[in-house]
Amino acid sequence: MAQPEKPSAEPTRRGYHHGNLHQALLDSAATLVAERGPEGFSMLDAARACGVSASAPYKHFADKAALLAELAALGGQKLHQRMAAAWDGGRPEPPKAFLRLGHAYLAFAREEPGYYLALFRPGAAPAELPDPKTSPLGQALAAFGVGGGAVGSIALQIWALSHGLASLERSGQLPLPAEDMINTGVSRLLRGLAAERDMPLAPLSP
Repeated sequence: MAQPEKPSAEPTRRGYHHGNLHQALLDSAATLVAERGPEGFSMLDAARACGVSASAPYKHFADKAALLAELAALGGQKLHQRMAAAWDGGRPEPPKAFLRLGHAYLAFAREEPGYYLALFRPGAAPAELPDPKTSPLGQALAAFGVGGGAVGSIALQIWALSHGLASLERSGQLPLPAEDMINTGVSRLLRGLAAERDMPLAPLSP
């Protein structure tokens, strides 16, 4: 009867061997952040998750801060892509598209927790104010006649609502469905903006 093969004494260096350790470390970091938070793992943990030596990650990242910074940058790109797809140029009409932005933010926090937590980790650089030309939220606010200095303060209010709901949901401290809270919160915000600018606003639904 054939004997089972003995496990190798040396971990498989799949990420390094295939020349893709850089991405493998990012993937592992995203998983570790989702499980333990940004401060709950070390570079050694990331190396072990990739099956490489303790020194291998330092050929790609100077330290854990650099690894988290790149993970956060990728998270920002992913979030921007989701928000741009949700806004979709304001189709079929800006109020409904605006509502999709809130739901897209919730989906990102749920489906990409590693990137989400890295992007908004304590000590990270503050989020930039939305640009009406390039930012989906900036474009959405511009569609409702918001411009100038008001963009920043209103954008922060929207972010606080979405981020707060996502964070409370993650911690199990949200007594109502996050989607319902987004629907009512965005509805009230848009009605307030419409009232300030004397704009008609049809009933809002997802």
